[in-house]
Amino acid sequence: MQRRAPSQQSSPVDNSRNPEPVSIWFVGLPQVVAAILGIILYGLLSHVNLIILVPTGTLDVFLPALLIPLLFGVIYGPWVGLITGGFGFLLGDYVANLWLHDLSWGNGYLFYGSALINFRDLIGWNGFTGYLANGMIGLVAGLTQILTRRRYNNFESLATVGVLTAAGVALGIAIVVYSAVLVYHSPYYRATEATMAFLDTTLPNLLFALVMLPLLLFIGDAIVWSKGRA
Repeated sequence: MQRRAPSQQSSPVDNSRNPEPVSIWFVGLPQVVAAILGIILYGLLSHVNLIILVPTGTLDVFLPALLIPLLFGVIYGPWVGLITGGFGFLLGDYVANLWLHDLSWGNGYLFYGSALINFRDLIGWNGFTGYLANGMIGLVAGLTQILTRRRYNNFESLATVGVLTAAGVALGIAIVVYSAVLVYHSPYYRATEATMAFLDTTLPNLLFALVMLPLLLFIGDAIVWSKGRA
C-alpha cells in the first residue's frame, strides 16, 4: 500500500510579534498629546534659566530646559520635537515677558529670569532665528529614531542620540548668535563676540545634554520594556 506524502502546506506566519516599524513621521493621538504637553512644559520653563558670570567676565549661559524638546523629539519623533521646540519657545517668550520681567539677582555672579531675557534679546534668541533654532533642535532629535529603532538599552544607540542631538544644539545656537551679527549691525557685537557667545552657550549645555539625555532614555527604556515583559 502506497503511503501518502504528508501535506507540505505552509502555516501562516505570525507577524504579531514583529510588527512593521511605524514611520518616524507618523502622527497619531500619542504624538498630538505629547506635542501639546511639550509646548506647555517648554513654554513654562524655557526662559527660567541661569547666566553665570565666570571670573574671566564672560557669560556662561545655562539652558537646561533645552532637554525638553530633545527628549520629546527623541521619544515621539521629529514633528513633536519641532513643535515642542518652536512653539514652546514662542509661548515661553509670552510667559517670560508677562511674568518674569521683574526677576533678577544682582550679586555680580549669578543672574536669573530677566537677565537671561535681556541676554537673549541681545543675541537675537527671542527673534525669528530663536524660534527656528529651537524647532530645529527638536527636529534633529526626532531624526535619531531612524538609527536607533527607538531602543536605548545599549551604548551604540545612546551614543548615536548623544552625537546627533549635540550637533543639533550646536547648530541651533550657532544660527542664533551669528545671525545676530547680520541682523543688528552693532559695533559691540561682531564675529568675535558671537564666537564667545557661541562657546559660552554651547559648551555647558552640551555637557548637560550629553549626560542627562542618555541617562533618562536608558532609564525610560528599561521601565517600558520591563513592563512589556511582565
